[in-house]
Amino acid sequence: MDGLIRSLCRVCLIPTTAIMLWSGGFAISPQAAENPGERGPCAIASQVVEVGGAVETHMYYPADEQCTAGLAAPYPGVAFAHGFSMFGLTNGAEDNAGHGEHLASWGYVVAIPVLPDEVEGRIANLEDVLSYLEAATGEPSSFLYDLVEVDRLGVVGHSFGGASVLALAATDPRVDAVVALDPVYHQGGPGAEPEIWDHDVEGPMIAAPTTILGGPSSDCNSASDYAEISPFIGSAHKAQYFFSGASHCDCSAPGNDLCYLVCGGSDDQSDLRTQLVQKYMTAWLNYYLQYDTDSFDYLYGQEANSDITSGLIERQVDTAPRDVYASGRAEAVLLEWTPYDHPMISGYYAYRRRAGEEYPDVPQIEAGLTGNHEDEGLAVGETYYYVLCSHDEVGQEHQRSPEVGAATFADLSERL
Repeated sequence: MDGLIRSLCRVCLIPTTAIMLWSGGFAISPQAAENPGERGPCAIASQVVEVGGAVETHMYYPADEQCTAGLAAPYPGVAFAHGFSMFGLTNGAEDNAGHGEHLASWGYVVAIPVLPDEVEGRIANLEDVLSYLEAATGEPSSFLYDLVEVDRLGVVGHSFGGASVLALAATDPRVDAVVALDPVYHQGGPGAEPEIWDHDVEGPMIAAPTTILGGPSSDCNSASDYAEISPFIGSAHKAQYFFSGASHCDCSAPGNDLCYLVCGGSDDQSDLRTQLVQKYMTAWLNYYLQYDTDSFDYLYGQEANSDITSGLIERQVDTAPRDVYASGRAEAVLLEWTPYDHPMISGYYAYRRRAGEEYPDVPQIEAGLTGNHEDEGLAVGETYYYVLCSHDEVGQEHQRSPEVGAATFADLSERL
């Protein structure tokens, strides 16, 4: 429905910035950006291609090999999946042109294919799009030659497309980051059959950092059925951002009056709400695909906290190390956990305390990219408590683990 609604009210995209012809498409002059919700530092270009000779795909990408703000080719690739298109009556790629332009301005090569309204065909088409990005960047005759970093591929999807990219991420190891915009996995209301995706079976297979950006309950998002998906996602770095007062339509770009009439919500200041969605979408990809440590602030730091305080969003974060255990040793405690192999994790910090003490402001233990650490030189017969967190290369800490504890002993005979 979302694709049909927007198509009926939208004839064409009229950029608000200057347009010039470039390489068979158009390029848009970049604007200065203060946050990832604003237009990024890259001029952008666009072309329409056929992937596999059959799948109409709208491409948005940086017009130059070098942008300002230090962004340069090769750029991460992103496959974007639009929502339900009424069995091909609308062009879902055109309905999300604003997202393609926005991400391209931040240094991404974005492919938005026109997808069918059945999930198997969608996943096959999205796999073909990822393969197209991989092949085109190595082809000297392609307009994407040397533009795509094939080891950094992300997927984004809205509504039915959100469920589609989650299903794809569960089975395609090429996916390195996932953003699901108000995803809908029921073909009808909550509990309706059939479900689009076996989230309870395949969700744990998702390893890439994954975020769900969701809005309040409405008919158009199956009463926020995305809340049922999130707990099953297997990624060791995942988060959910809930947009207060938003509509299902605010998660697409552009929206329109009829969409708000059908789906609920208001088109009053809808551009601001869509900008908020784009801020978190872009920040997630910037952090987990561009490896931009400044984007931490927009996900987990002061900027995100300000949005929470202002009542714009609610946030659920699950980035704490998993399977953390502590066991006593002779004058030591052995910490063990399951490490998460991702470029944004540079190591682990551990904080230690004893009964009656508070945790210090700085970690006592700095472990590397490992899954264990022996904390030695401790007092005999004392119980020590620990919390553990991963950190990025500039020391910004992710979520802390639940507390674990263990008592030391003098020698092995005490343990026996």
